[in-house]
Amino acid sequence: MEAMSWVTCPHCGFTQLPAVECFKCHKRMDKRPSREAVAPAAPPPRPGPGITSKAARPYLILLGALALLVVSGVIVWSTRSPTPVAVAPDAAVTPAAWTLDLTGRWEGKVATTLAGATPRPALREAFLETDRSGAIVAAGASLTDPGHGGAGAGYLTVPDGGRRVREAAEAVAAAPRGATLTLDFVPLPAWMPARDRSWHAVEGARRTPEETSYLLLEAVEPHDVIQAGLNASGFLSWVYLAGDYAQGRGSDMLSRIIHPSPDSGLRGFHNIVWDLSGAADFVGLQVPATISQPAGTADRVVLRRKS
Repeated sequence: MEAMSWVTCPHCGFTQLPAVECFKCHKRMDKRPSREAVAPAAPPPRPGPGITSKAARPYLILLGALALLVVSGVIVWSTRSPTPVAVAPDAAVTPAAWTLDLTGRWEGKVATTLAGATPRPALREAFLETDRSGAIVAAGASLTDPGHGGAGAGYLTVPDGGRRVREAAEAVAAAPRGATLTLDFVPLPAWMPARDRSWHAVEGARRTPEETSYLLLEAVEPHDVIQAGLNASGFLSWVYLAGDYAQGRGSDMLSRIIHPSPDSGLRGFHNIVWDLSGAADFVGLQVPATISQPAGTADRVVLRRKS
């Protein structure tokens, strides 16, 4: 079949396939335009000496390869670059108030020399027990004077003071000549004989145990005397005197030996037990203290926290 040739519209100059009417101006192709008609448009320029389709293929392949290389590079760069993570602004945190937990037992001892016609060595010991805030809930001091006896005194607070007073009052009322009691809060030294002691009330006894709010008890032996105080408020106290120090039987000795104040604490205290006084060093967690009784001389002792 013979290839169909292109025709040009005589009216508008549009080049198209042969047809009865022009595809552009819709005028019949077999009529010539009048003189007033627009001159036929110039034929489209022939392609100059450019790149033919066959010659363009290597360049197109090269351009495609370059484009693929660029796209690959962008993908690799995006995978290697750290993805920025949106960091939420830090919430305002109010720091907790710093507090020092002072709960524990503080102990110390010091060797001393007692004055006399013949100066002799002795040992002083002291302890404090404190709660979290540093308030003193127990304290004690002792003097060991080898060959001459010794002395000790102290106190502590407990939550069951009422029960202790009631049980002791019942035991004393049942045995007027002396009751056998187990007073586990009195820390007797190792050099005092361990034996069952006979206790009787010096002060505080009432007609019935229910009416009794406190008791001052005493146990007397040939060479020592022990007093113990029980209060329904939970305040317990003791004093023991042995050998040359066993004086003042049958009278209240506790009141003049222990003088704890309601606000006693590690920050500063005075007259806790036998004029035991001092203030805490919170940096080194130790308590430099002074004790001046019994036996007169004043000694410095450092109490350190044991637990």
